Amino acid sequence: MKNILAATSALAVCLSLSGHAAFALSEDEKNALGAIAILGLAALAHNKNHYHERYQPADSNATARFERGYRDGLHNEPYASRHSNYDYAQGYDAGQKERNNRLAHKQRNIQGTKVPVAALRSCRNEAAASWGVGKHDVHVINAGQEGSDNYYIEFASGHRHVICGTNSSGQVFNLRNGRL
Repeated sequence: MKNILAATSALAVCLSLSGHAAFALSEDEKNALGAIAILGLAALAHNKNHYHERYQPADSNATARFERGYRDGLHNEPYASRHSNYDYAQGYDAGQKERNNRLAHKQRNIQGTKVPVAALRSCRNEAAASWGVGKHDVHVINAGQEGSDNYYIEFASGHRHVICGTNSSGQVFNLRNGRL
């Protein structure tokens, strides 16, 4: 979070200086500067749940190789052997995992469980808050019903999984790491 705030502050200073005569930029240059800033913020805010527990990129080049592999895996591109190294392989694996998470509702009959919307919403919010990610990064993987009003929903974000126990009104009574 500190990195994001620092980058945002630096961007604000650059953009405020660009209005002065000494730093007169064309519209194309301003647009390019804005695009670079957005890409930089996106890289700083990358979802750390995509890294395996013991993996952390060593430098910016390793991060770039990881991101290249992640994009290839996420978009189901063939594994690029010309980029094959440890960082690319870790990214490719993470991208494939995220792709499976995003498509899980199509691969399994989760909607057949008929989990109420309030239960899904409250559990997704709890999982997102506990992992520090956005709700759009939390995907339903599996669901089940126990009794007339108890539902268990498995969520995933990257390599992390959580099981949420709730009732039909959305009251969360259990949130634990693991899989159904």
